[in-house]
Amino acid sequence: MQHPGFSTNKPNFLNFLFALVSITLTGCSATKDSIDPEYRHAYLFHTKKEKQRYLKSYAATLDLFPVKPTEADVPTRFGTAHVLVMGDEKSPPLILLHGMDASSTMWYPNMEYWSHSFRVIAIDYIMDAGKSVLKNGPLRKQEIALFYSDVFDQLKIKKASVLGTSRGGWIACYLALKIPERVENLVLMSPAQVCGMVKPAIWPAIVFKMFPTRNSLKNTLAVFATHPEKIEQAYKDQFLFASQAGNSKAQITHMTPFSGSDLEKIKIPVLYMVGSRDVMNGKKAVRKAKKYFSNMTFVEIPDSGHFMSTDQPEEVNRVVSQFLSR
Repeated sequence: MQHPGFSTNKPNFLNFLFALVSITLTGCSATKDSIDPEYRHAYLFHTKKEKQRYLKSYAATLDLFPVKPTEADVPTRFGTAHVLVMGDEKSPPLILLHGMDASSTMWYPNMEYWSHSFRVIAIDYIMDAGKSVLKNGPLRKQEIALFYSDVFDQLKIKKASVLGTSRGGWIACYLALKIPERVENLVLMSPAQVCGMVKPAIWPAIVFKMFPTRNSLKNTLAVFATHPEKIEQAYKDQFLFASQAGNSKAQITHMTPFSGSDLEKIKIPVLYMVGSRDVMNGKKAVRKAKKYFSNMTFVEIPDSGHFMSTDQPEEVNRVVSQFLSR
């Protein structure tokens, strides 16, 4: 049986590029530095120097929040999940899933606004940047839902609205299919690979993954954001340091678009958001979303790209809050 998110089609050129990036990054991470023994199970950082530099930038990004969130470490069967929490415990829970090489600190322009109506919990993905700590080897695909279920259980959350952006959008959709009893509403914010393959316009991002420098980051932001000047330097540094660690094998090649029959299984309310200059979601992807999501609200954010949470934070905050408060 075909699993949700898997495709039987032959890989296209972009799939080949993603595979090449993964192989290249894996090789680089194994040779550029000797691995510190205490980091032998680390998924992203393999030296104390890398980790300390990253944690410093993580802390600097936390200082950007208008109201600082509470940090907590949540035990799971796969390791420790690091979460940022804000809002009244009695408010409806809203789970935030970040994109690749990002962390929960990416929500610094949004979290405080949503916390007025929701108990907002941002989870650092255990196989990516952030402060979550993987105990052993990488999660198998079917274990992704188990990881998030463990976090829900530990935080005593029976059911929640789940918002994901980019790769986090793909994971959010996967959770809605694998553990539908735990997902009340689904918010897909410029999701990657949910309704179609990414477009060739993301080439600067592939170059950045292979050669992460400040200049290649600048080129990537110029493609992914309409207002890169709105992104704070502390967060740019964090994003760069995560990419330079060179081991974010975030299951890129497994993130194939969901089939129409899979999307039809999702009956809960869905908010599908794209930017007016969105390199991740073209017209074909939007048509597929409108065709197969039976209970979908579609919103295009004006003057926004893939990084809409920083391009137009006020509008994004309003649209999400309005949708979830219906």
